[in-house]
Amino acid sequence: MSDDRITDNGSEPVDLMLAREIRDLDRGIQPIRDLWPGIERKIEAHPQRRRAEAMATWMPWGVAASLLMAISALTLTLVRENPLTTQPVSFDRSMDEMRAEYIRVRNPLVQEFEKTNQNLDPETLEDLYRNIEIMEQARREIEDQVRKDPENRRLVEMLMKIHAQELDLLKRDYTRPTHSM
Repeated sequence: MSDDRITDNGSEPVDLMLAREIRDLDRGIQPIRDLWPGIERKIEAHPQRRRAEAMATWMPWGVAASLLMAISALTLTLVRENPLTTQPVSFDRSMDEMRAEYIRVRNPLVQEFEKTNQNLDPETLEDLYRNIEIMEQARREIEDQVRKDPENRRLVEMLMKIHAQELDLLKRDYTRPTHSM
């Protein structure tokens, strides 16, 4: 096998040569100006995401995926318990169970949302509640469309996405300032 690293005249790799040169530099050399203010500005301009924030972005998708898994497991269990019946579990019943599970997850988040954001000014709260209502209406309309056309995968994906977006909206604390790039 050949070494893919770049070499200086075929003798030694350039990275080793540079490391050796850096090691041999005089330690007493100082920069012409103080570099820390510029470094601090760059760091402040691009704040690091906290682990909790990173988790929060994935949480709605995790909830949506677990809902989908729960409905799938429930469907498989019901079909296996009644192997002699030729009638499978109805799609409407599955949709009702999925909706009930979603509401079970959503309601505590609504209560937490109300408690967390109660100190916001009334206009902001009104805008937030209007957005929640819009998402609820969209969710109900998509559910109706899925019931009419259960084979349409895009509708099911839209339903899962609106579930995730609504849960994400409810989990946010709008009283804390946000950092944007």
